[in-house]
Amino acid sequence: MKIHKALLAVVLGSFLAAGLAFAADAKKDAAAPAAKVAGCCAKAAKDSKACGHACCVTSAKESKNCEKCGGAGAIEAKK
Repeated sequence: MKIHKALLAVVLGSFLAAGLAFAADAKKDAAAPAAKVAGCCAKAAKDSKACGHACCVTSAKESKNCEKCGGAGAIEAKK
């Protein structure tokens, strides 16, 4: 009977460790927000121009999308 309890403890401990490992990986992937271009910048890019808003220009210098206009994350590099 002692072997059954010890085996059960080892199996449950393994499941717990595996669950924690997979949960940590999922949090790492979810932490990185997706880049979203602001609407005004998307319209300007469609016309092959740069957005003229002062907030967008400042954010672009920092390699970020303008959060004030609805953008998020870093500007994706052009290929």
